[in-house]
Amino acid sequence: MTMKHLASATSVLLLAACTAVPPAAPKLPPEQPQPPSATENVPYPVPDLQSQIDNMGMEIAKLQNQIDTLQTRIRQLERNRPARTAVTVRDNTRHSSEKPSAAPADSPLESARKQYRSGNFAAAAKLLQASESGGSGSEHDRQSMYLLMQSHQRLGNCESVINIGNRYISRFRNSSEAADAMFSIGQCQWNMQQRDVARDTWRKLMLIYPDSAAAKKAAKHADKY
Repeated sequence: MTMKHLASATSVLLLAACTAVPPAAPKLPPEQPQPPSATENVPYPVPDLQSQIDNMGMEIAKLQNQIDTLQTRIRQLERNRPARTAVTVRDNTRHSSEKPSAAPADSPLESARKQYRSGNFAAAAKLLQASESGGSGSEHDRQSMYLLMQSHQRLGNCESVINIGNRYISRFRNSSEAADAMFSIGQCQWNMQQRDVARDTWRKLMLIYPDSAAAKKAAKHADKY
């Protein structure tokens, strides 16, 4: 009986010992090397935020120039279409052979040109003071507005040059004198000690009218100053 008890106790102790032994920890796979970050794979420098903003500003200026050009063409078509219709109706009904009368030799523009050539810039500006907004947008009004701006520039009236010049560029952006008008604006801003504003105007000139003579002058002034 004693041997049976001893055997039973031994079995219990062996079972308890097996239960108390902790299971072996599972083997973990070796760590894999991490791939390089996205920025390390880029073979060229990433542009900073300010460069991206500047590039977007240049693209917006180009798009605005294209929009203004299209709007100017649309306005010209809208103005010319009624005129052509009126001429057709008149020719078909009345068969008139009359030619439109030429502008009088003593018109304000012609008189102002004479005063300007003689050096009387104040008189030229006074004759053209009604043209500071560009009138109806005709070629005659355009020439009057540009000569008015030149007269004020000769007189040193920089505020008038800037105001009239900006309106001129807005209305006659595609004219041959638009780039010169923008250069004059920048020159007046420089003379008024608005140096940073003048540089911005000249940079805009080089962007919008890159092939103009005024753009070449603007580049020289920007580098010089």
